[in-house]
Amino acid sequence: MTPQLIEFFAGQRHQFGALVLYRGDTFIETIEEGGMGVFIFFRGTATITRNRQGEQVGLHITPLPYQPVVLRHQGTYCVVAKNHTVGCRLLRTGAT
Repeated sequence: MTPQLIEFFAGQRHQFGALVLYRGDTFIETIEEGGMGVFIFFRGTATITRNRQGEQVGLHITPLPYQPVVLRHQGTYCVVAKNHTVGCRLLRTGAT
């Protein structure tokens, strides 16, 4: 199975959608300069990591259900589902 991102709203600067991941699935999110991403998981658990260039993992978060995670620094983030996960994602692009 592949991860699913169901878009509910996609405007010029904002995207809002549901994120459905099965156990072991990964989802890659890229935050641009001036952008921001917010994840809220309603069911299941997932880990969010961000690698620094040529270094060890710079960020490693396992949020609790209904606990929002705000990603404000540019870079590529990897979301890995530890078990079946359902949540939502809000992305604001850095474009003006």
